[in-house]
Amino acid sequence: MKPCNNAHVNTSIIPLCLLIFFTKPCSSFNIHVHEKPSIDRNFRTFRHHPRTSSLACSSKGSPYHSFSRSYSLSLSNDNESSLDSSETIKRKRKKKDTNLNKDEGGDEYHDDHGDHHPAADASSSPLSENMSLSNTLSNILDHDEDFQPQKEGGEEETETETVDQMEIFTENNNSNGSLPKDAQVKKPRSKAQIKKLKFLMMQDIETLLQDKNSTAIITAQKNIDRLERLYRKEKQEDYKPKIMQYNLLIRAHGKLGDPIQAEKILNRLEDLYQKSGDEDIRPTVITYTEVIDAYAKSHHAHSAENAERLLYLMMDRAQREDGTLDEALAPTSITCDAVLNAWARKGTREAAGRAEEILERMEYLRTRGNIKVQPTSYSFATVISAWARARFGRGEVSGKENAERAQFILRRMVEFRKQMEAKDKGGSSEYCKELEVDTVLYNSVMDAWARSKDPIAGTRAEELLFEMEEKEKTGGKAAPDTITYNSVINCHANSGHVNAAKAAERVLKKMEIAASTSNGRIAPNTMTYNQVLKAYSKSSLPGAAKRADMILTYMIQSGNESIQPDVISFSTCLDVWAKSKEPGKAEKAYLILQKMEQLYDSTGLQSIKPNEVTYNTVLNACAFSAFTQDHERKQALSLAVRLFNEMQKSTIVRPDAVTYGMLLKCIANLVPKGKIRNNMASDVFRKCIDNGLVNGLVFDEIRRALPGRLLSALLKDAQNARHGKMKKPLSLLELRDLPRSWRANVVE
Repeated sequence: MKPCNNAHVNTSIIPLCLLIFFTKPCSSFNIHVHEKPSIDRNFRTFRHHPRTSSLACSSKGSPYHSFSRSYSLSLSNDNESSLDSSETIKRKRKKKDTNLNKDEGGDEYHDDHGDHHPAADASSSPLSENMSLSNTLSNILDHDEDFQPQKEGGEEETETETVDQMEIFTENNNSNGSLPKDAQVKKPRSKAQIKKLKFLMMQDIETLLQDKNSTAIITAQKNIDRLERLYRKEKQEDYKPKIMQYNLLIRAHGKLGDPIQAEKILNRLEDLYQKSGDEDIRPTVITYTEVIDAYAKSHHAHSAENAERLLYLMMDRAQREDGTLDEALAPTSITCDAVLNAWARKGTREAAGRAEEILERMEYLRTRGNIKVQPTSYSFATVISAWARARFGRGEVSGKENAERAQFILRRMVEFRKQMEAKDKGGSSEYCKELEVDTVLYNSVMDAWARSKDPIAGTRAEELLFEMEEKEKTGGKAAPDTITYNSVINCHANSGHVNAAKAAERVLKKMEIAASTSNGRIAPNTMTYNQVLKAYSKSSLPGAAKRADMILTYMIQSGNESIQPDVISFSTCLDVWAKSKEPGKAEKAYLILQKMEQLYDSTGLQSIKPNEVTYNTVLNACAFSAFTQDHERKQALSLAVRLFNEMQKSTIVRPDAVTYGMLLKCIANLVPKGKIRNNMASDVFRKCIDNGLVNGLVFDEIRRALPGRLLSALLKDAQNARHGKMKKPLSLLELRDLPRSWRANVVE
């Protein structure tokens, strides 16, 4: 019989084995293959002999025992039970054969578990390139020198019997229950080995979380269950799952959008700690911060309220009876910043006000000497962002109050830094340096003004820009950059001021001058020019369309890749022409579209690929050519029909609901009332019905284009669509009254 290369047989018991072989049936004979215990590649089970060790303890009274069982989500136990049953079936099927080689000279063997193993391949590497982190664990344990038991003199320990194998030798081979003399108990893993094992487990979960893999939660729970089983079995304190492992499980729930489950785990840990007093599972400030951050980044309806509730709960629990603070549980700046972020994401004035209250509390505590919750530059920036995101009040057309509040927070940060410098006697500390107002904070306030749409927004933004330029001269951190200038231009573009477009172009020229001496910090880009084009699209001044066309042409001919136009550039310029009162605007818009198509065909750049919005904007330019001379109206109608036919034949765009609405608007505006207009409008509307693209715009324009009697005939099916209900008069018919099939393909 050819020996198996992968098995280590204790030669001292070979005669006894042979005696048993010749005196007992083969089905009752077992040869024990020596295997190093290793972690299964998917962490499902810790691979030992299936028999329970005589030294293993159940530890049913341990708090970890109840936690791992109640919080296993019924995943680990189910998998293990199915695995155990499958292993049992495999052993039963192979019971008629011995666990020796199946054939004389075969290259395969079966271990105690009934697993089938091919012969070892000498060329295979224990760490394959394509193996995941979790898949390499068992190989690392078997091949890494750090994981091999060492003798005191540094000499490697030889393989020994496991406790489970020794039990079988005792039962089968020793009537008096004593172990063979040469049978030795395998040494437990060292602290370094267990520490490395835990580290690799955590790294595996972190990798899954970076990929937003939903199995991260299951893997984290299985790892806790596995460590708990090893702790109960091996009686090694290092195996015991600690709060670090539970924090990672909470983080997995938070990253995958389940803050409620994360808080349930926190509460369970608190209950277990109160009952057992085990410091290893006591929730810390990190635990609470993970749950708060989970709420802050979730879309839960009351995420900000729950985050703030946990913050104050932390404060209560951290306060000792003697008036001192429990440092392990006292909230930090990071904790408070997470709550601020939760309120900032709400996007309401009430939420911004709550965030400001927490910031004030942080300032107060810092002035009283509490350095753990001192406000940081991130804290101030988050509150500024909260005011910038706050929606306008009912009936308001301007967010001036929000922008002024954001700028007030910026001023307050400056004053708070002065207070800290006075206490620090010169402000040389790292904290005072960190509190210096920087470029990001100024840009955030400018963003608040841009969102406000207030007529004075551009002026306020330029004042802030001047402050930044002065600070830059004195070596401050608030040097203007590209985002700064883009924000100022955007403030002008959104202000609605009559001279906003000219002011935006003036800032652009100033930016181009500053770019020459900024060492790359300031450089106009495509977004910069798009903001100027947007300002002209909202301008009612004569010549706005021609000026926008000149800017677009400059972008194309500049040869500068950083300012090459994109689809937004072309669409915005087309919009300027559509809204203008320039003669021949329909033809000019069509020429710009053709230039865009030629540029796309020659470069293949996806950034300038025409889309439905581009074509619809040209149709809009045709529709608003109504108040022109007859020949121009005819030309605009001809262009509209040609453009619609091109869209039907195109491979990159297709007519949508807006396309049909704009074409009907062209017919209603450009074609005189009569048979031709009625036929054109009816044909377009029927085609729109067939494509399921009837939306509000289409419904409004068809009622403008057709007289009542013809419209009644077209909408007859709609009026009769509601079974058993009274017909509505044509004047009261709404979009929702139309058959669903007519609007089935509308994308809102």
